[in-house]
Parts: sequence; structure tokens; C-alpha cells
Amino acid sequence: MFRGRSSGGLHRSRAFSLLEILVVLALFGLISALLIGGSSALLKTVTTDDVQNTTLSAIAAARHSSVLAGRPLEFRYDDKARVLNWGAGSAALAGEGHVRLLPVVKTSSILVGGQLLESPLARVRFYPDGTCDPFRLEIVRDAVSQILSIDPWTCTALSPEASPGHH
Repeated sequence: MFRGRSSGGLHRSRAFSLLEILVVLALFGLISALLIGGSSALLKTVTTDDVQNTTLSAIAAARHSSVLAGRPLEFRYDDKARVLNWGAGSAALAGEGHVRLLPVVKTSSILVGGQLLESPLARVRFYPDGTCDPFRLEIVRDAVSQILSIDPWTCTALSPEASPGHH
């Protein structure tokens, strides 16, 4: 855009051209698309870990409740309702996947179609001295099973054992 004449020449105004504005808008669109795509992947990761985090938090809460109550509490998982219950409280699982409480010794296992199937425990007891029954926690998500051994003295997860396939 040109303004008037002054001292023998034309002066150009200091405005952005249409092309410059379009380039800046395209860059904003590209950056926004990258940020939205990255944040949705991040949120999906947080959601898939919710089952494990919720379950481990519920185990810690059950231990704490047993110590405060001064009596043993039973910890159960209702697969249909997707709720962990320990008498003094409960926690609903969010996200994909489910959990199973498994015995430490694989005594109730059978081999079906090349996969080892274990019978889950109906309950686990937490005691007022801060200990719990020995058990393993199986978390199944997206056809992948992860097994965490729970230390009976501290009631915390020891080590993950990943195994493909689901039950």
C-alpha cells in the first residue's frame, strides 16, 4: 500500500502483506496440530496407567486402613463392577484393563492352548501390623498381561513381569 508523495518519491506503509499473514497462520496451525497430537498421546498414556496406579493406591489405602482400624481387612476386586473394595473404602477403576489377585505359588494353574491360566484369589487380607497376605497382582491391558509381585511385609510392588496374551 502506498501513501502519498513526499519529497519526490513514493513511501511504502509498514503493514504486513497478505502472504506474510497466511504464512504465520499456517505456522500457527502446524504448531497447534503437533501440540494437540502430542497431548492426546500423553493423555492416553496417563489413562492406561490409571488401572495400575489406582490399584496400587487402593492396596496402600487398605494397608493404612487396617493399621488404623487395628484389625484385619479383606481386599477384594469385583470384576463386573470394576471396583476394589477393602471394607473401610473402595476405588473404581478407570480406563481400559482389569486386575486379578493371584497367589504367589502357582499351585492352581493349568495350561490351555499354550497359555498358563491361573485361578485368581477371592480376597487378600491386610493385617494391623502393616503386613498382608503374599500375593501377585495381574494387570491386563490391550492383550498384554503385567504381573507385579506384592511384598507381604510392606504391601508394595516389587517387580513387573510382562507376559504377552490375555486371559
